[in-house]
Amino acid sequence: MYKILKNLLILGILVQTIFAAQTLAVLEIIPTTEELNVSTTEMRHMTDELRRQAVQALPGEGYAVLTRDNMFSLLPPDSEEAECLAESCAVEIGRAIGAEYISQGSIGTFGGDLSLSIELYETMSGKLLGSIVMESSDVKSLMEAIRKQAPGLFARIKSNKVESKGNLAIKEQKLSDNSKLSTFNSQLEKKSPTSFYIALSLDLLGAAALGFGIYQHFQKNKLYDEYEKMIEGKPGKEYDKAYKKADDARVLRDIGLITGGILLGTGIAVHIWF
Repeated sequence: MYKILKNLLILGILVQTIFAAQTLAVLEIIPTTEELNVSTTEMRHMTDELRRQAVQALPGEGYAVLTRDNMFSLLPPDSEEAECLAESCAVEIGRAIGAEYISQGSIGTFGGDLSLSIELYETMSGKLLGSIVMESSDVKSLMEAIRKQAPGLFARIKSNKVESKGNLAIKEQKLSDNSKLSTFNSQLEKKSPTSFYIALSLDLLGAAALGFGIYQHFQKNKLYDEYEKMIEGKPGKEYDKAYKKADDARVLRDIGLITGGILLGTGIAVHIWF
């Protein structure tokens, strides 16, 4: 009968979480030792105070904090759930009831004083968002410590939400960049093979023409130097021929450089546009 009621209540909680933006479940505080001078009623009061602090720390932030009425007791006597909580599997319980965040508290003794430890988890990733430890000689002082420290612990849910949004934005940016790269690659694949070979041919011819122009430039300088040495003597037909050779080299240089520049520019244009 208990298992049936448990399943029905879990189903009800899951239905509720559909209509809530995000859900925080604060589990009942459990004892870590049998010899503890704290009653079940006192532990329930501390759990209720934790839930109140969670509600105050997340006002109007799109979160729903489960109450004891809609989150049945997870510590029935001699049950598997009690053993599970004792083994610190709060994250699994949070996933089972559909809560995005879950908090688990345990109380014991340390050095003769009461020691209360509260942990907060993100159930999807299992990441520990934070924890607090409070020590006192009596329950009343622990209640005051809860009121002081619990708001800061539950406020980490908001900072975790902002961090998650930032990580999501980074992932979306990476996906966008990858999408742009894929689009560019698709455009390259769509280019006509004929246009590629035409552009490559123009590039090669342009490079050859530029090389020819550079060669003629050095040749022109050499011929002009020879002509200037020859004109130191008497003018004659051989001097005119030397000048004509130097001038022809200059013309060939200009033709080579201009033609090479035009061919290279045309090849680049074909690469880009076709």
